[in-house]
Amino acid sequence: MGEPLGLLKVVVVQGKRLVVRDFKSSDPYVIVKLGNQTAKTRVISSCLNPVWNEELSFSLKESAEILNFQVFDKDRFKADDKMGHAHLSLQPLISAARLRQVLGISSGETTLRKVIPDTDNCLAWESTISCINGEVVQDVWLRLSDVESGEIELKIKLTSPSPVAPSK
Repeated sequence: MGEPLGLLKVVVVQGKRLVVRDFKSSDPYVIVKLGNQTAKTRVISSCLNPVWNEELSFSLKESAEILNFQVFDKDRFKADDKMGHAHLSLQPLISAARLRQVLGISSGETTLRKVIPDTDNCLAWESTISCINGEVVQDVWLRLSDVESGEIELKIKLTSPSPVAPSK
């Protein structure tokens, strides 16, 4: 199953230029999946540039490496329409958290790593991973796949579990 690495907080900040799935607009929401854990944002009615600002929490295990996002348009009388999907590898964030522990950084703000867009990720542009007052934080814009347009902004925070003192 994997060792617990800490608490992963995913702040779904906003969406930009989402696709129209109803007559003139859409009613978007986001489903976030990490392994067998799933969370969902609220529905924003009639909006192609929604602002959610919702924090979703997950228990991060050693075996979990990919965070998956699916954007849907809420429909009342039929199945919800797909508005795109994206994924984010957590490996750079986990590596940065280990680096923070090795360096002993616990206060202030320090940039630990930059992640650039490539064919293996859905990054819209370069992403920075920083340590901010003991939390490892990554600010991300993801480009949605299998749709004409659309991006979502996220803030990913990893809080390490408190170290257990050795027993005597």
